Amino acid sequence: MPVINPKIERRKTVLPWWEQILRGHRNDLLAQSLRRFARLGSWGFAAGVKGRDLAYQHGWLAVKRLPQPTICIGNITVGGTGKTPLVIRLAKDLLAQGLHPAVLLRGYKREKAARHPVLVRDARHIYATVAEAGDEAIELAVRLPGACVGVGADRHAVGNFILKHHPVDCFILDDGFQHHRLERDINIVTVDVTDPWGGGQLLPAGLLREPPDALRRADAVVLTRTGSVGPDRLSVLKAEVSMHMRPSSGLLESRHEPRLLVSLQGRRSVPLSELKGKKVLAISAIGNPKAFENTLTQLGAHLVATMRLADHTGRADQVREWLQRNRRRAEWILMTEKDAMRWGTDGGLPVQAYALRMEMVFSDGEDHWRKLISLITRLSRA
Repeated sequence: MPVINPKIERRKTVLPWWEQILRGHRNDLLAQSLRRFARLGSWGFAAGVKGRDLAYQHGWLAVKRLPQPTICIGNITVGGTGKTPLVIRLAKDLLAQGLHPAVLLRGYKREKAARHPVLVRDARHIYATVAEAGDEAIELAVRLPGACVGVGADRHAVGNFILKHHPVDCFILDDGFQHHRLERDINIVTVDVTDPWGGGQLLPAGLLREPPDALRRADAVVLTRTGSVGPDRLSVLKAEVSMHMRPSSGLLESRHEPRLLVSLQGRRSVPLSELKGKKVLAISAIGNPKAFENTLTQLGAHLVATMRLADHTGRADQVREWLQRNRRRAEWILMTEKDAMRWGTDGGLPVQAYALRMEMVFSDGEDHWRKLISLITRLSRA
C-alpha cells in the first residue's frame, strides 16, 4: 500500500477555490450560498452560449477558414479530458501517412503572451520556450518531430502565419470546439468517463462549457480513461452519450496507457518495471491528478507524498522548495510530461526525476478512427 502523508497532501492539493466549491469539496455556509448564486449565473451563461451559436449560424459573426483542412479536437467540460494524448495520436497517424500537419493552440497560461503568432516548432527545430508558448505547446513540440506547432489567441492568424513559411497539408485545432470563429472540416470531442458531464450544469454552477446536445456537432466522440470504470457504468455512459450525437457520428473508446519513463537528467528512456517498489514524490498540475497518481500506484510505486497544483500552474521555485523539504523520504520524483516541460528542463532537481509517458490506445472504434485518418488524408491531398 502507498504511504501518503495526509498533512502534505491536504496543504498542497490546490484546486481553484471555485472548483473546490463546484465539486462539493467545500460545504460551509459560504460555499452553499455561492453554489445557489452560481445556479443563477448558469442561466445567464446558457443564454450567452445560445446567443453566440445563433450569431454564428445566421452570419452575424464572421467565420474564417484556413486554406487547408482543419480538424478540431475539443471537449464540452472544463478540465483535462485527454485531449493532448489524442492530438499526439492524430498528428502521428497523419505524419505516418506522409502529411505535414500543424497544431494550433491558444497557448494557455503563457508567462510571456505575445499579440502576434508564435511558431513553437517547425518540422526540424523547436524555437519557443515554455514561458513563450505554454507547457502543452512545448510538450507537443517535443513529442511531434516533423510537425509544426503554433500558438496564439487568433488561431486563424496562427495558421496563416505558419503557411507563409512552411508547407502544411492540414491543421489540428487543439481545444477549439467552442472556437467558432474558425471553420473546421471535422470535429472530434473527448469525454472523460470519470466525470463526463461536469456535475450536470453549465458554468459557473457546474463544469460544462456547453450543454451535452453540443455533441451533435461532433463527427466523432472519443470516450477517454475507459479503464477507470466498470463495464456496466461504461455501457450506461455510452447510451447517454449516443443520445446526444448524430446517428452518423462515431463513438470510440480509449484508454491512456503508460509506456515508459523519461529521465529528466539526460532524457534517457527507462522501462516501467524500474518503478516497482520505488519510494516516490508525485507532483502534478493537471486537470486530473488522481488518475496520474493511481497510474503510478498501479505500476508499483510507493507514493510517500504528493503535490497537486491547479492545472497549468506552479512556479519552479515553489516546486523545488517542496521537493527539497521532502527529498529524504523518497528515491525518485515523478511528474507528467507536460509538467516536466516547466519544472524539469533546467536541472537542479534534488533526486532522480522522471516523466511518465502515456499513449492513447483505442479499445473500441479503431476502424472508425482509420476511416477518419483516410478522410483527412483525402481532403488534404485534394
